[in-house]
Amino acid sequence: MRWFRRSIGAGVCLAVAAVLAAAIFATPSGASGDTRFGVNRVNIAWLPATERETILASIANNGIKSVRLSLTKPIDASIDAIRVAHEKGLAVLLEIPLNNPAFFPAGTKPRSGRGRIWDMYRLSDISPDLFRSTVGDALGKIDQLGIPLIAVETGNEINWGAYNGDLEVKAKAKTKTARSLKDLGDPQSVERGAANYVLLLNVVRQQLATTKHSASAKVITAGLSDIPVADADRRGIDSIDPSTFTSLLQKHGLDDVVDGYGIHIYPGSGGSSTTREQHMDQALSICGTRPDGKPCWITEWGFANNSTSCPGDDSSRERLVRSAKSRFEELMQAGRVAAAYYFNWDATPYGVWRCGALSSAGRMAVTP
Repeated sequence: MRWFRRSIGAGVCLAVAAVLAAAIFATPSGASGDTRFGVNRVNIAWLPATERETILASIANNGIKSVRLSLTKPIDASIDAIRVAHEKGLAVLLEIPLNNPAFFPAGTKPRSGRGRIWDMYRLSDISPDLFRSTVGDALGKIDQLGIPLIAVETGNEINWGAYNGDLEVKAKAKTKTARSLKDLGDPQSVERGAANYVLLLNVVRQQLATTKHSASAKVITAGLSDIPVADADRRGIDSIDPSTFTSLLQKHGLDDVVDGYGIHIYPGSGGSSTTREQHMDQALSICGTRPDGKPCWITEWGFANNSTSCPGDDSSRERLVRSAKSRFEELMQAGRVAAAYYFNWDATPYGVWRCGALSSAGRMAVTP
């Protein structure tokens, strides 16, 4: 869900993988089949109701069992999209964006994006009580509709400045950015934001516990970005690598309140297969196994296809998807990965709904 995307696999689903997946999360009522492989559809609340229904029907009709949707404003439209998805038999992973002004005390100003990125609120400014009020109300409404959520993901890519206002946007692009926490311009604010964020996760856990249908939903961290240092420098926006940022959150009690770690993976289509595999393994190094570790939820992954011609040729991307998905399945069998949600359904260049049909890469990505 970043403001940029870089261009970036399917083995046979063994019975043991299904058993391990069931141990990590249960398929909710209303959804059947293997929900480990899903798809994103961002900002669906911004569309008219008829378009939302058409899109979600297409997703379900193509054999997909799980979808990642966001609680964006208008929240009532987001909840209606969740209702429709549930009625279509789709399991829902709910992502809660943290740029909602309702989460912040009156008068709170976001950090400027300096015209290169959107302005973004600081995690250190968010009010857990205001967050509880808004999110608790939304989860209550979802529960009243009889909808079981499969998981709730609080925030998105909070380890870089696009989605965490405590991280700096440099005065100019093409500027050296932080390489570690000690290189940050305001490490104290980042630390306070991390502590605040863990409080938000605990709020989500508490609110889910009050529901009838989503009490067993998994609480997962924001999908962390895998942005390379060179890309961060090119944009002049600070980022912290997923392993370091996860350790920072753990310092403030992360593992006491979450069931899994969110991660985003965009290995790119350039370079060798070895380079892509190394990229994925580095991003997934935070993924653990039970009872001591936490499995990863890959809430975004994907490869670009910039072609807009119809009929489309997705064969090159299909090979990349096949390889990546095969690796994900291996990690699912090992209990280190719980689910993988492809980015995105119909937004180019990452979209897999092309020319009125699911592309070959899309079928490979989202069906077990």
